[in-house]
Amino acid sequence: MRFFGEDIKAQKVEMLKGVRVFRELSRKEILEVELLLHQRTYEQGEIVFEEGDPGHGIFIILSGKLRADPNCELLKEANLEFGPGELIGELSLFNESPRIATVVAVERTVVVALFQAEFSSLLIKNKSIGVKVLVEIARTLSHRARQLLLGEKHVPSL
Repeated sequence: MRFFGEDIKAQKVEMLKGVRVFRELSRKEILEVELLLHQRTYEQGEIVFEEGDPGHGIFIILSGKLRADPNCELLKEANLEFGPGELIGELSLFNESPRIATVVAVERTVVVALFQAEFSSLLIKNKSIGVKVLVEIARTLSHRARQLLLGEKHVPSL
């Protein structure tokens, strides 16, 4: 017999396992990371963060869609819509520089946030998990930097 809470936990683990940044983690590792994540739902038109806000971590989209509205000329031509499984704000995981764009929910969107403090504690507490997550974030950053340098229209880093 499964309890209601166990079913929800199993669904959440499966959802997180489908997210690229967590794909290399075991079920046990995902359960450990899940304790560090902060889930939030944004309604259509709601601001996730504004340009100039201090960045404290990344947002991982579980469902829905977010759009970034940058003032930076380099990013104005890019298609800055992000959907399920994508990261947004990943640069702030490494420093607390001000956000370079305002991010708004295009539709009802569920995200989980991983803040700098929790990520740092994960790297200290369980280096194996931290490194796996870090490698996937680095891959995302590398891919987005390449797209930006090649003048592609989709998804530079925010």
